[in-house]
Amino acid sequence: MKKSTLAIYGLIMAVVVTAGCSAGQTAPAPSPQTTASGTQAAPPAESKSEEAPKAEEAPAVFEGNDLIPVVGGVAEITCGATTTGGWTYMYTSSAAQVVSSNNDNINITPAITTGGGENLISVATGQMPMGVASAAYIYKYYNGDPSEGIEPNSHLRTLYGSPNSFLSVIVRADSSYQTIEDLQGARVSICNKGNSGQLLISELLKTMGREDYYDLQYLTPAESYEALNTSTIDSLWICACDPHSSVTEIFNMPGGARFIEFSEDQKKMFLDSCSYLSQVTRPAGTYKGQDQDYNTVGSPYALVVTEDFPEELAYQIAKTLDEKYDEWTGVFAGVKGATAQNTIDTAIAPLHPGTERYFREKGYIK
Repeated sequence: MKKSTLAIYGLIMAVVVTAGCSAGQTAPAPSPQTTASGTQAAPPAESKSEEAPKAEEAPAVFEGNDLIPVVGGVAEITCGATTTGGWTYMYTSSAAQVVSSNNDNINITPAITTGGGENLISVATGQMPMGVASAAYIYKYYNGDPSEGIEPNSHLRTLYGSPNSFLSVIVRADSSYQTIEDLQGARVSICNKGNSGQLLISELLKTMGREDYYDLQYLTPAESYEALNTSTIDSLWICACDPHSSVTEIFNMPGGARFIEFSEDQKKMFLDSCSYLSQVTRPAGTYKGQDQDYNTVGSPYALVVTEDFPEELAYQIAKTLDEKYDEWTGVFAGVKGATAQNTIDTAIAPLHPGTERYFREKGYIK
């Protein structure tokens, strides 16, 4: 379809050039100074009523680069996601589906990775054009972290955001644990290393001074479900958006599960220590057997690129995710709240120029 469109466009432009030259007008040309025949362009005629459209009015055509090849007129974009099954993978894959199905010149393919840490390293070092990451990882890599030898990556940019995640503590429904303190010495999975939630939880454990308070396990969310189901761990701490497939499985397992809330003092401590966190409430009934609201803290995720990501592609992607929001939430209900305004309000790395240009055109940014 794209090739046919380009062919028709080329034929029309050829006719316009021929007509313009025969009438003594300046025709649109391969370069600002040269006509299609290779001769120097004539000065513009006085009459403007018959002027051909200016070349810059046509949509820019991305011709490809080392990270984003163009195959048959289609820009092939790889986007780092995470392990399959979780919310983050579904967020990424649903965004890829909506963008790819609504743009003949873009195809986004999610890549299975360990999570936000790997994605940001790959994007920042020019190994991958796009990746999803949590606010915790974006903050760490954009600003740098001398304690871990991470230099600032000021060239990172926000392409589009997500709804807020929920920091959660989960135990079996029949367990004796009632408070965070009850879990001292217990086997606690904080998700696999490289997982965006794992980074945040590790940071919050440092804030609490409890790095050695629990018997920490580093299991993927799916592995954590299996371990809780067989009672080989006592609790899962996870920070992810709803609905999360592994959390759904945990609450659906025989005997069920329940949440444990952090104290008000602990939540205030988290908010004071991490500027990208905010108070969030998970409504009752989100998961099977959850009969009360769950009050906690959370932060968003975002699709991240560098400032060198092609502006015309960023513009198209942001435009599609905004205009096709209802279609996107129909593909995956977990992206409700992934709006343009939330992207603006929660961005840690600056907006990519293509995203910003679209938001300004729509009036979202004044």
